[in-house]
Amino acid sequence: MPDTLRKFSPRKLRAVLITAFWLVMMGWLVQREFFASQRIHAYKPFISKNMLLSDQWMGIYFQQKLVGFLNSSVEPLFIAQGQSGYRITSNTVMHVSILRQRTKISFAGVATVDENYQLRSFKFDLLSGEYRLSVFGRLRPGKSVDFTVTSPAGTTSRKIPLPRDKGVIFASLVSPFHSFGNLAVGNRYSLSVFNPFSLNLEPLEITVEKKETLEIGGEPVEAFVVKTDYRGMRQVCWVDAQGEILKEETGMGFTMLRVPPGQATTLYERLVQAEVDITDMVSVPAALPLPADKISALTLRLRGVADIEMLRSPRQQVLDDDVAPPGTAVIRISREKLPAAGAPLPVRAFPEFLVSTDFIQAADARIQATAREIVGAEADSLAAALKINRWVATHLRKKPVVSVPSAVDVLRTREGDCNEHAVLMCALARAAGIPAKIHIGLAYVDGRFYYHAWPSVYVGVWIDMDPTFGQDVADAAHIKLLEGDVPQQLDVVRLLGAIAVEVQEAE
Repeated sequence: MPDTLRKFSPRKLRAVLITAFWLVMMGWLVQREFFASQRIHAYKPFISKNMLLSDQWMGIYFQQKLVGFLNSSVEPLFIAQGQSGYRITSNTVMHVSILRQRTKISFAGVATVDENYQLRSFKFDLLSGEYRLSVFGRLRPGKSVDFTVTSPAGTTSRKIPLPRDKGVIFASLVSPFHSFGNLAVGNRYSLSVFNPFSLNLEPLEITVEKKETLEIGGEPVEAFVVKTDYRGMRQVCWVDAQGEILKEETGMGFTMLRVPPGQATTLYERLVQAEVDITDMVSVPAALPLPADKISALTLRLRGVADIEMLRSPRQQVLDDDVAPPGTAVIRISREKLPAAGAPLPVRAFPEFLVSTDFIQAADARIQATAREIVGAEADSLAAALKINRWVATHLRKKPVVSVPSAVDVLRTREGDCNEHAVLMCALARAAGIPAKIHIGLAYVDGRFYYHAWPSVYVGVWIDMDPTFGQDVADAAHIKLLEGDVPQQLDVVRLLGAIAVEVQEAE
């Protein structure tokens, strides 16, 4: 085993949870980030003309332990001669430990809204250690959202067409219910979310379900119960009569609670002193009778599965079980055997897994040059894939990273966890003419299954490899739950806390 992998021992491979943690937080924030309204007129229901200043603080808790806080505010803004509007700001700070490494993560945003409640511009920043991501956008009403994304790899620009007569809301900066004075049980809202993973608009449903009494600071408060549904991820908010959020729950262990402004300093002091390691908290306990790398086939019963069909793959068979309840499946995973040789390069199959995407930038000149350097004159796709897998395994420093991974960024920084390894290998494989895709699921380490990502390449047959673990063939304790590009990985969020694994047989 190479020295770099020996230092990144199986116990330390719990870094695979970084992907899951990042997706949880982005899944949560994306519900509160960029919205295009279908039935409401931009910010009009959310900002009162009588509002001169608003400032809100919320504590963020993971499994009842403080991990961060959110501060959001609204203030009047002079835009230009004869024009006024609002500036909406939001700052989120989180302190968590990942693999016993304390990490500070900051999200910051600013939105400018004109006097007609239309969004004029927005800016979003993510800062995590040395990693920084910035998104800046302007609206061309009735036409498009024009935005730029700046990361360690550089700056890229894109446009998203807007449907006619639909306003856009940058809502993470202020909850959509911040000053919503007309909440009524039964109200429904259909919105579109700007997803920073897919860089596209996606649907969100909001329902005002009922009223109930909530205890806040020892006092009963009557609140509206507001539920949201985004990509199958459900969230519940309790909103008072003034439209301010009192409490939010994601159903994945994260909760937000309103804090009086006078307690904000105390909240920050508690946060700095807190020591919450999320790694084990979102993993799935199970026990294997043999070491994972010694198992040739593994039979498991999974509970809490959203899409049974997605479990199927050449290495993963769904067994018939007529009495299995919904969301339950018995699967058999067989470790693949490498063929004697692969298809010749370039592989002329599965063209959809050869293209360059926003995050797997196979056409980038830097990726192309690196792929040529690694593969050299090799004409066999299997031999080339093995070279790429081993290069990624040995050239990336194993480090927990909270980021939006892109292959070009990873090639530049040469560090990351499973997500960064998978994205870079897929980009290099595609650049070399090998179809490649990302599998998202669970991998076994030291008595638990952790959320993980690894590449699958087509060399005449599909072969799952794992550069994070340094495996030419992924072991049988890799359970695929989903597949796709980085945007599809957000779907794993709805599985957190829902999946259970029962080991039935290991060979």
